[in-house]
Amino acid sequence: MKIYNDFKIDFSSAVPIYDQIKKHIKYLVLSGDLKENEELPSVRKLASFLKINPNTVAKAYRELVFEGVVDSRPGKGFWIKKRKGGDGEKEKILKEEFEKFVEKAVELGFSSKELREFLIKFIGGKDA
Repeated sequence: MKIYNDFKIDFSSAVPIYDQIKKHIKYLVLSGDLKENEELPSVRKLASFLKINPNTVAKAYRELVFEGVVDSRPGKGFWIKKRKGGDGEKEKILKEEFEKFVEKAVELGFSSKELREFLIKFIGGKDA
């Protein structure tokens, strides 16, 4: 199941574990790795895989239902819901990741000029 690919919980992160689960699932949905009507692992299976309390997974799933990303059927499980207009959500995720990148670069001592040069060099020639 695709949800397990590269799924690691950062226990030292200030980001709550349930939020890390939500972000991972949203990323998979927006990237197309999880498709409409695709079933998610049960709360117990995902908790066992991640070695965390099932209540944490249940909280993440509940919030994803509330946010309209996932649909639930009591006693049946959780499925990916049809998405509408995901570009805004994609931009939000990219912005969050970019902010982390910039923060890390600043922590490592890169100046604005060096960071700009790095980005130009990295992107150079990669057309959209």
